[in-house]
Amino acid sequence: MTLSHRKIYLALTLWAISATVSAATPPSAEMAAAEAAIAAAERANPRGNAGQALAEAQQLHDQAQAAMLKKKYKDAQRWADEAHAAADLANARARLDAARQEVDEKSARNADLRRQLLSVPQQ
Repeated sequence: MTLSHRKIYLALTLWAISATVSAATPPSAEMAAAEAAIAAAERANPRGNAGQALAEAQQLHDQAQAAMLKKKYKDAQRWADEAHAAADLANARARLDAARQEVDEKSARNADLRRQLLSVPQQ
């Protein structure tokens, strides 16, 4: 084996070892972030589409946990990231629904005030 072949072999070996080591690291941070996002979405009291997004986030998180148990860390990381995104979507949709409800309530209140003002006799 020539010197250049040894260098290439050594480089490939080091690369393979580093890839194996990095793939063997559990995605703890991603799992924690997904769990925090799911908890935040639950506090937002999601209904309708937001509730469906939350259910999807919880299902993805369950898949990530199952992959962690099987030591399939790349799959676990991907599902944890997807669970985090779905939980963020659920949270955003829940906040949007709450804002829309508040706007509807204020619009109804404004309409009541308008009717009251128009029904008051002018002097």
